[in-house]
Amino acid sequence: MKLKHIILLFTLLLSALCGEAQSKKSLQNQIDKLQKEIATANKLLKETSKNKQATTNEVALLNKKIDQRKQLIAVYNQRIAELDKLISDGEKNIKQMNGEIKKLRHEYAQMVTFAYKNRSSYDKLVFLFASDDFNQAFRRLRYIQQFSNARRNKVNQISEREKKVSAEVENNRKARAEQAALLQDEKQQQEAMNKEKGELNNKIASLKKQEGKIQQDIKNKKQQSQKLQKKIDAIIAEEIRKAKEKAAKEAAEAAKKSGKPAPKTSSNDVMALTPAEKALSNNFASNKGKLPWPTPQGVISSSFGKHAHPVSDKIVVTNNGIDIATPPGTMARSVFDGEVVSVSKITATNNVVIIRHGEYFTVYSNLESVSVSKGTKVKTKQNIGKIYTDREENKTELHFELYQVKERKDPAQWLAK
Repeated sequence: MKLKHIILLFTLLLSALCGEAQSKKSLQNQIDKLQKEIATANKLLKETSKNKQATTNEVALLNKKIDQRKQLIAVYNQRIAELDKLISDGEKNIKQMNGEIKKLRHEYAQMVTFAYKNRSSYDKLVFLFASDDFNQAFRRLRYIQQFSNARRNKVNQISEREKKVSAEVENNRKARAEQAALLQDEKQQQEAMNKEKGELNNKIASLKKQEGKIQQDIKNKKQQSQKLQKKIDAIIAEEIRKAKEKAAKEAAEAAKKSGKPAPKTSSNDVMALTPAEKALSNNFASNKGKLPWPTPQGVISSSFGKHAHPVSDKIVVTNNGIDIATPPGTMARSVFDGEVVSVSKITATNNVVIIRHGEYFTVYSNLESVSVSKGTKVKTKQNIGKIYTDREENKTELHFELYQVKERKDPAQWLAK
């Protein structure tokens, strides 16, 4: 085999091993994350279940936990499938290497038989001295040396193959043990999920008797959402106006110095940015999918956009951001460096903080108290206020929204996975 072929084969093998290691690490990270989320959901449900009556929050959390278990089972199945392939490939390798060992042993046996028949030093000397000339004697001496080296190489090859077979057998043993553990975990997750589905159905049946209260809750939340949206739209419009005014003033001053006419300002909703604000915007955008959560821990209890109500699939609710359920007493925190552009109230217990990050805005709603004020420069993960806890439902939930100028974004796509 040529050297370049050996190098290529080695590179492919190394790449496959690295790929397997990375895949295993990635799946394990997903498993760890989902198990942590399920543990958080359990903790929140424990708080919520102190209420004797079933609540919409309980149903939302149970739905979330069931979804997390489904994802966890899917990850288990993916890893089990990978292990199946690994074991299958290992068995093929063992079979192939055993065949190679058998062939090598046969070749070595032939060499030993030949060596035995020509074993005496006298035979070797006769073989050398029977040469017609010096060149032929030299060639015969080299042949004897090569034959001896070939025997040693065969022994080494057999030994190396046997070591590889032992290693492959051990890999398969470990893979089967891991697979068995995963199958057991998957079975437990499936049993837990089936139990939770039964519990969920009971909660939904109980809540459907309170349809009037649910409809009133939806109406109240819709009113709060509309009020919040008006506030957000007004704040962003004002920030756009101030940025244009500032840019126009700077352009006029520059034109006056240069003696040239000032350029016309844009009439659309594009936000004029200073170099520092542009750099901040770019930095914010480059962190999509990596932003820290606005709470130290929690689960998304209501996702972005339109979706069915957790109790009745006939009712469609619209969420302009996401809701994050979290333990009582939790502080909301800024997801990135920025400046507070608004602190206001939606209801007596619902304070709202809006932070600007260049052309991006983040909104933190349902705060019981606030620890920042308009104009405060905040840093990533800086606490901005305490999240309100609904004592009736034992629910602590932050409403979080994200905008690029006036364009609403799905916050879940921006937060770290």
